[in-house]
Amino acid sequence: MSDPADSPVAPVPETGDWLEAATAAHDKGDLDLAEALYTRILEREPQHAAATHLLGVLKNQRGDHSAAAEWLSRALRLNPRSARVHLNLGIALWQLGRQEEALTHYRYASVLKRDEPEALRHLASALQVLHQQEEALDNWDRYLALAPGDPAALLNRGLALAALDRMEEALASFDQALAECPDFAEVHFQRGFALQELGRLEAARADYEAALRLRPEWEEARLNLAGVLHLEHQDEAALAEVGKVLAQHPDLPAGLLHAGVLRLALHLPAEALVDVDRLLALEPGRVEAHVNRGRALRELQRPLEALASFDKALDLDADHEGALMDRGQILIELRRPPEALASFDHLLSIHPEHLEALLGRGNAQVLLHRNEEALATYTELLGRQPDHVETLVSRGTALHRLGRHVEAVASYDAALALRPDHAVAHSNKIFVMDYLPSLGFEAHQGARRRYYEAQAQRLALEEPVFENDRDPARRLVLGYVSADFKRHSAAACFGPVLRHHDRAEFKVICYSGVLEEDDWTRGFQAGADAWRRTARMPDAELADLIRADGVDVLIDLSGHSEGNRLLVFARRPAPVQVTAWGGGGGTGLPMIDYQFTDPVHIPDWARPLFTETCFDLPCNITFEAPDYAPEVSDLPLRRHGYLTFGCLNRTMKVTPEALALWARLLEAVPGSKLCLKDGLLEDSRVQDDFRARFEGLGIAPDRLLLRGGSSHRDHLAAYGEVDIALDPFPHSGGITTWEALWMGVPVITMPGSKPSSRISGGILHALGLNDWIAESEEAYLHLAIDKASDAAALEGFRETIRARIAASEAGNPVLFTRAVEAAYRTMWRRWLEGRQAQDLGSGHP
Repeated sequence: MSDPADSPVAPVPETGDWLEAATAAHDKGDLDLAEALYTRILEREPQHAAATHLLGVLKNQRGDHSAAAEWLSRALRLNPRSARVHLNLGIALWQLGRQEEALTHYRYASVLKRDEPEALRHLASALQVLHQQEEALDNWDRYLALAPGDPAALLNRGLALAALDRMEEALASFDQALAECPDFAEVHFQRGFALQELGRLEAARADYEAALRLRPEWEEARLNLAGVLHLEHQDEAALAEVGKVLAQHPDLPAGLLHAGVLRLALHLPAEALVDVDRLLALEPGRVEAHVNRGRALRELQRPLEALASFDKALDLDADHEGALMDRGQILIELRRPPEALASFDHLLSIHPEHLEALLGRGNAQVLLHRNEEALATYTELLGRQPDHVETLVSRGTALHRLGRHVEAVASYDAALALRPDHAVAHSNKIFVMDYLPSLGFEAHQGARRRYYEAQAQRLALEEPVFENDRDPARRLVLGYVSADFKRHSAAACFGPVLRHHDRAEFKVICYSGVLEEDDWTRGFQAGADAWRRTARMPDAELADLIRADGVDVLIDLSGHSEGNRLLVFARRPAPVQVTAWGGGGGTGLPMIDYQFTDPVHIPDWARPLFTETCFDLPCNITFEAPDYAPEVSDLPLRRHGYLTFGCLNRTMKVTPEALALWARLLEAVPGSKLCLKDGLLEDSRVQDDFRARFEGLGIAPDRLLLRGGSSHRDHLAAYGEVDIALDPFPHSGGITTWEALWMGVPVITMPGSKPSSRISGGILHALGLNDWIAESEEAYLHLAIDKASDAAALEGFRETIRARIAASEAGNPVLFTRAVEAAYRTMWRRWLEGRQAQDLGSGHP
């Protein structure tokens, strides 16, 4: 502290006595006496260097750093080459926040006295704070050469190495510090952080626990321990650690932030939202809190509010990676692909290597019907990471939409080779197999059996126990499970049944996986006795909810289509389980008891291949015309002078085999034209592809009428330009067939060797229109030629078809619903009889 040797001026004896007395008092901590003596010396000798210096040191000790800096600056003018004065002035300036000036004086001190450890220590510490890590490391090494084994210096040296991303060397430095001082809590903490960065989580956890044994109230160490437990998927234990912190400090922002993250990981979004809102009340500008709020709201199926939270985060930080990614994903779910694409592109402009953003871009391009661009995006991503499973799955979807079904199946197979338990990829593959001409009933049911073995078999309960009231005549509880309670062709299939249920006999609960709700959703919700939003609900939780609701008959409305919850059905949450209308080809799950069908849709000879028992309805699907449907128009042939064939199904159903047959038909019917209509045809490249394919088959482009997407009313009105509808194959139409018939347009179909190819045949058979059903391609061709030659019969069809539909059980939704309800009653009685027999066999009364 005192350094009289630094003074070049020899004091007079009296002054020397005072200086000796002052430094003695200073050393003992009697700062008042020391200050009085230093002041007396300076009154006598204003240029006394040692007294000036030591008074500055004393002022620093008193916390009067401004006065200290003034006195020490005077001392430096008196003795500019004093290492000690430079050092102490640096200390005062540092306390005043004048860090760069302080650093300059630390440098002088270390140069003027190279073997002065304290100067090196201050210099290294300052450099470290100012993020000059390389130079800081050099000076720690210099210091440790003079003061080997200093645990604090070894700690700081390790911190400098860690900041330089030299983690293994940092660990070695921390280990040396612990060898010198095993109970140094800060070293355990920093060692834990380094190990965490290296992915050595178990060792990191041990160090954080050691730090907490030494300092049990250390909040940051406990939160870091929680972070490691989270990475180890021990989220409940992690939340318990965070709870200990919040119990002592309920409003600690870091604790609330951790709690929100962990509750999200534990699928507790409502509780997470409480934590996040508490945090935002304390720190409204906390970007991560807004991001986590959006994630909680997304899990709670409040997507528009979630989007607002992500937008708020981006208002605070326009380049925030998580907010951009989450915003893009929720816009995909809301079916707002242009905005989603902008979000992903912004993120990629900042982080071109961001694979998930690249995947998001491809998915947005698919929704925009830009499937070729999407394929290029997926190819770019797979070039960087060939085993990116989700990209392989999304690539399969783009290929499917382009009608490249064989390649789509191969892409799903590649995903399943990497992730055999990827249920979505497995369902997607089964769904696309419907489009492959070469596969029949046996191959399809084999694929479904393999799905069960890979995805669902492990979930089966040996003996599910149900407490449902066994009264056979009581009001039954029906549970309908779907992600398509919205404007969707599947909803057009099951919607009439839900709307016409006898509510005195049946209670209807809808388990909705819809994220982008619309007017149809609101209609379904208003008509249900209970409505459950389940899109983000884990399978086990949804199964528990269904059991708690006391569902008697649980109905799957999706099959293997997008958004299905087959793994909920695999848990057998209801006594009777049925698959209906959504897939049509069975599920492969023995836990599903029945499937609705009709005699054409699944012929008798194929039924033994299915795990579900087939239950025939008047038709596999019914139809209820919307009130905005236009009236049937007059025959287009009379107006145009030529016959127009049409296919208003999705173009992905139009296979090369169908195109080849339709080209022969156009050639055989002079002057005829073919109308194709689908949203994908808005892409000029898709149009050019169809024209080129038909030209290759000898059909001039002017014989094709290619129409893009439109409102549903305009879509129905487009049948006013079609004389005869051509059903695609091997995947036939469903609701599209019903719509064509309702608009007065007959449909020619060819039932094939799988359920998806026989839906139209079942509809026509149910209406007594068997003369429009062909059994082979040649028969299809000749039937179309014959029907095209009889304009009077086509006119008669248009005049009578609506009455025929309304009079049938298949086309009258009220009659059809009564048949469905009778089926549920029969299934329920069969289950009761089975339980009674089981009870008798086990000796229960």
